Amino acid sequence: MRLISAFTGVALLAMSAGVASAAGLEAKVCPAKTLYAYPLAPGTRFQSLVVPDLALVNRGEAAADLTEVTFELLDKGAVVDTRRVAGEALKAAVKGGSAAQLQLGMFPFQFCDGKLLGEHPKLSSSDTLAGGTIGLIANQSFGWKGSRDELRVTAHATRGGEAETASVSIPISATSVKTPLRFPLAGRWAVVVAGTPHGGHRWALPEAFAYDVAAFGADDKSFRGQGQKLTDYYAYGAPVLAAGDGVVVEVVADQPETAQILRRVGETFDAYGDRMGALQMKLLKQGDRAIGGNSVLIDHGNGEYSLYAHLQPGSIPVKVGDRVTAGARIGRLGASGNATEPHLHFQVCDGPSGLHCSGIPLAFTNVELPYADGPRAIQAGDIVVTH
Repeated sequence: MRLISAFTGVALLAMSAGVASAAGLEAKVCPAKTLYAYPLAPGTRFQSLVVPDLALVNRGEAAADLTEVTFELLDKGAVVDTRRVAGEALKAAVKGGSAAQLQLGMFPFQFCDGKLLGEHPKLSSSDTLAGGTIGLIANQSFGWKGSRDELRVTAHATRGGEAETASVSIPISATSVKTPLRFPLAGRWAVVVAGTPHGGHRWALPEAFAYDVAAFGADDKSFRGQGQKLTDYYAYGAPVLAAGDGVVVEVVADQPETAQILRRVGETFDAYGDRMGALQMKLLKQGDRAIGGNSVLIDHGNGEYSLYAHLQPGSIPVKVGDRVTAGARIGRLGASGNATEPHLHFQVCDGPSGLHCSGIPLAFTNVELPYADGPRAIQAGDIVVTH
């Protein structure tokens, strides 16, 4: 399997509103409205949760020494699970988060577009936060069986010998999209990336629950022959269908495709990764349109927007303002934008943008999982068949 792309190409780091202590320490998470859990296993109530980022902001002038950060999962007001990050683990977490400083300008959507970070935020590499700096703790993941409906985070620090705390709470939802959706491709397909934590999408805010969908032949390869042309790929050119009724609010149709993205015959995986990394970085610097490639964005009228990315050049028959119904053809599967081979990137999120939004878990009315032991959420690696 050669599909290694992600829509954004980066792990998203994002922040939003929290509660500040009187002394000036503030805790933030993003998205601030809801964190979505995603099922981990079939036939059970095992759930997974990723907290993309926790931002601990020192609003005061004097330095604040972080001593402990506590993550609590609650159900109906009662604390069920607790994770404490302190000592060397806390130092390592804050130091690791400081690497995001390099991404602030290139990927503003990673940080909720910087609305709460200010114009020139400074990330601390130490658990001692100088005045005006931010300690970032990224990608905390959780798993449980049963129900959890709230996350509460409390940061403990000392300033001038005095203890202080700051906390933030956010609801957890185990629900999926409200829009009745049909799978955006007809027939038999492989979902190679989904909302499971071991996939690259889950760590990116807009595409946290997105799918990368490809097709495979009888030899378990996604291409015929040597796979050196885009047309060698079984998925290439397949009709892409509107997943639900709605209005087209954005169309990108001017992005090229190139066979340079394909792995060359005899090229080692490491060499391919290095070459693609350079190509992807060049592409990412070109902005949002280049990342998603040719794409269609549909407003479903209930605060949910579906995105169909990496479409084939010249294949999009719809325009902004068109009203479409579920099952209508809106393009053909391609390899434009940040892709490593022909596939469809499909996601639903809460804003009219493919990047400047938060992802929502998916569910479909017309999908069967022939290798599953019953109806369940789609996981990375699943074969799906539409009806």
